[in-house]
Amino acid sequence: MADQRQLATNNEWLNLLHFKNGRSEIDDPAYFFSKNGKTNPQAELHASLSALINDQTDDEQSVYCKYNSRSSWLISQLPEIKQQVKLPTCQALQQEIAHLDADSITLILASAHINSPASAFGHTFLRIDSRQQTPLTAYAVNYAAQTQEKNGLIYAYKGIFGGYEGRYSILPYAKKVQEYSDLEQRDIWEYRLNLTDDELARLNRHIFEIRHFYADYFFFDENCSYNLLWLLEVARPGTDLTSQFNVNAIPIDTVRAIEQAGFIGETHYRPSNRKRMVKLAENLQHSNARAFVKNGDYDLVMLNDVPKIEKISALEISATQLKHQRSQDKIDQAEYSKTLLSLLRARSQLGHPLYVDIPPPASPKNGHLSSRLNLGWRNNNQTNKNDQSIIGFKPAYHAIEDHDYGYLAGAYISFFDAQLAIDETKTELDSLKLVDIRSYAIQDRLYKPISWQVQLGAKRLADDQLYSFIKTGAGLSLGSEKHYGFILFAPAAFYREQFNYSGAIEAGLISHYQQLKLGAQLSTTWFDQTFETEQQASIFGTYQFNQRWALNLKHEAQKTLDKSARHTTDFNVFYYF
Repeated sequence: MADQRQLATNNEWLNLLHFKNGRSEIDDPAYFFSKNGKTNPQAELHASLSALINDQTDDEQSVYCKYNSRSSWLISQLPEIKQQVKLPTCQALQQEIAHLDADSITLILASAHINSPASAFGHTFLRIDSRQQTPLTAYAVNYAAQTQEKNGLIYAYKGIFGGYEGRYSILPYAKKVQEYSDLEQRDIWEYRLNLTDDELARLNRHIFEIRHFYADYFFFDENCSYNLLWLLEVARPGTDLTSQFNVNAIPIDTVRAIEQAGFIGETHYRPSNRKRMVKLAENLQHSNARAFVKNGDYDLVMLNDVPKIEKISALEISATQLKHQRSQDKIDQAEYSKTLLSLLRARSQLGHPLYVDIPPPASPKNGHLSSRLNLGWRNNNQTNKNDQSIIGFKPAYHAIEDHDYGYLAGAYISFFDAQLAIDETKTELDSLKLVDIRSYAIQDRLYKPISWQVQLGAKRLADDQLYSFIKTGAGLSLGSEKHYGFILFAPAAFYREQFNYSGAIEAGLISHYQQLKLGAQLSTTWFDQTFETEQQASIFGTYQFNQRWALNLKHEAQKTLDKSARHTTDFNVFYYF
């Protein structure tokens, strides 16, 4: 009967198996009843039916309870088998579902964290909203790599090549807010999903089934954001989301796909605790209030003569600072508990929290799309060098010349950004940025992050020859999200027939004026004995029309002490997709 109804090729069945491109993306063998179930949905269908009908277990480990999502679907498609199936009460499962009391689902986007490469693209998860609870007492559905790895290189390697198990989990939403908004200082965007009661029930059943099993976690494609799409495809039959992501699944792109599929209703912005603290710090005019926050002794006597608003601000800022210190193990538990209790007791005597007006920034989903193709023309102002046509491609994600609307100011990350230069005689590789990460983290009166960069690829130096290179750098950035400057010391290694090493001082300015972004950078590079000193200056302007189109103009000059300067002017059309 199942074959006659072609259930094995039904998209709902394939979605339940997370089946794509000829295989299931679930890697846990325990998920399949057939030994060929990972690659043969028909074999898995027959094996699942057989297991369901023949199982006589009457507890939570029964086929019907543990595999409730697929079991419920099979019975709905083949109602005639209901008399053959033992239907346990699944009391524990029903209690868990009842405890969630799911009334609606909200998609959560935690914005990128500027000083954390592992969080450079942001993170998405789901919040289960009940009829009775406030959002902070709700639960979250999260998909993540299962690891305690602290070594960044090992984490990156295993994350890229599938070295971790990825699992769904259900945990208190307040814990995720504290993790992302409070401790990691990340903005949170909440997108209410317009699921019907039946869709919500299907999603819940699948979550409680799939949480028992793992899939190999891949940082670029089968990641946190991508795997949430399977839940929505199961919830709303006929939805096609996962097929859009075959190479990479950037969180903001999955949010856009979910919106285009008609899931998203109202949007709510939750600013990071850092933004609230910086705003509160504007109230600190009394010298004692500023000293109280800055010195870290937290002697309450210092606040005796401080005005009430400043006292409230100082106490709230100090409590937040203390929590951050504890999260980084910079203070022991006993001292932390004692000091925090003292601060909170003093704060509780001063009334309700202060209202802090933090206007929401541009929504990340409204920024330029993540992949970019550029076509342009280059004027070479040097002898024996023709003008050239420019063709470039960047699969991801956000480079310094891209407009920052909807993106985190000062945070730039690009992969595999390649550019060709073509004239009537030849086509040559102009530059290749395998990795280009720049974190111009702006310092303020409370937070003093270090700006840094990592670049790996190939580029042409002042002698117009192509060199492989790796560059790092560290420094500081000052200003605001709209206008800021940076300065870094940047050591590098270059290779063309032999290795050469360098150190550089780089300084730059970035400014935004609505749809226009302007940038300027100066650098002086000191090479080892093989090269001389090289100076470089560049200015650029990018005008963003919409999410897909922008114009970019860039002028660059490179010069060594014993050679004439190399000037180039590029005009490019950027197309984002």
